[in-house]
Amino acid sequence: MAKRKNEVSKTATKIKKNLVFSKIRLLIFLLLVIAIGCTYLVKEPIENFVADVFNVNIERTEYGTIITDGDLQVHFIDVGQGDSIAIRFPDDKTMLIDAGDRSAYKTLIPYLNNVFFANDNEKEFDYALLTHSDSDHAGSMDEVYEEFQINYSIRPYEYSTLSEYEKPTNDYNAEEKDTATYRDYIDAIALENDYADDRDIIYAHAGLTITSDDPTKNYLMEFLTPNSTTYSDSNDYSPIVLLEYQDKSILFTGDAAEAQFAELDSLIDTNAELRDRLDRVTVYKAAHHGSVTHNSNNLEALQELNPEFVVICCGEGNTYGHPEQEFLDNLAKVNVLSENIYRTDLNKNIIFGISSEDGTLNINSDIEVDPNASASNTAQPTVILYYSWWIIAGVLVLICFVLCFYNYSKMFKS
Repeated sequence: MAKRKNEVSKTATKIKKNLVFSKIRLLIFLLLVIAIGCTYLVKEPIENFVADVFNVNIERTEYGTIITDGDLQVHFIDVGQGDSIAIRFPDDKTMLIDAGDRSAYKTLIPYLNNVFFANDNEKEFDYALLTHSDSDHAGSMDEVYEEFQINYSIRPYEYSTLSEYEKPTNDYNAEEKDTATYRDYIDAIALENDYADDRDIIYAHAGLTITSDDPTKNYLMEFLTPNSTTYSDSNDYSPIVLLEYQDKSILFTGDAAEAQFAELDSLIDTNAELRDRLDRVTVYKAAHHGSVTHNSNNLEALQELNPEFVVICCGEGNTYGHPEQEFLDNLAKVNVLSENIYRTDLNKNIIFGISSEDGTLNINSDIEVDPNASASNTAQPTVILYYSWWIIAGVLVLICFVLCFYNYSKMFKS
């Protein structure tokens, strides 16, 4: 022990001999540190420069700067036992798919305000898609319409018997729905959009496409289903939607069940071009929270899609047992790696980004939102934060310390 203390003492003495302290050197060092500190005023340009060097995108929030890594961004938002997905397309258009249950707005709206729309002066969605009328998808849609401007509403072929704004049933052959949740949604889109204007309100159907007016932003979102306006299961109003950008693809499914997967199978069997496009789906959003009930997520479909990544939207400790073990077993059978399975109950909010430069796929997860915090001060990102300025400033301070206090006279001694 004494020997070790002696060695430490010798090392400290050696370092001390190599450093020279004086008032003038200390003053110069303090002035340099102040100058470095002043560069905080241009922190954002420094971060932007580093982002360009490493070819990543960044979003700033009051909690820090989050690497978003992609010109196309898909946010799978943790709303408990429900679905909500926010998309930013390469041309900066935006879409929301579903909004969780009645209480989801407590975390959903703060996340949208503080993370998804962190850099936007105008917070609006170009499109809001409700996949079907179930409360764990439609529950907070009315709150979303109250908080944000919605330019186009894409709705299911389900008729609300309770909404005074709903069109007569003979306008389309639709399933009747008598829930207060769905009524509130129909009321919301009627008040937000011109209900008499078909350009504002669109019924989800196979063949509907969304793309950019800018030919350089070559993304395509295509509704592959539904092919009917009437289904016995409410879940089957959920469209199966394919989003393609660069050489990557993301398949959204809502709560699609047997009828929708049958329609998808039929398309794959009869359309060779589509079969090739679906041969290796990059990201598969698991239908119905990872359930296999009513033939959702059946093994045959998974074998045809051959997904590389899977996202499961489900609530922590949910009483439905989602995701079901049979579904997880099916994923193993089609060789989906366990580390490529992302779950909102385990990974919280998840961001997939696709780069316009080379199609690189980047994933951030574990962005937590405190449901008890106020809407203006809620997002708690725990993903990688962008500390480039702090790192650069720290290195510069260390260099200045060495330059100011090192004993250069020892270098010239023979």
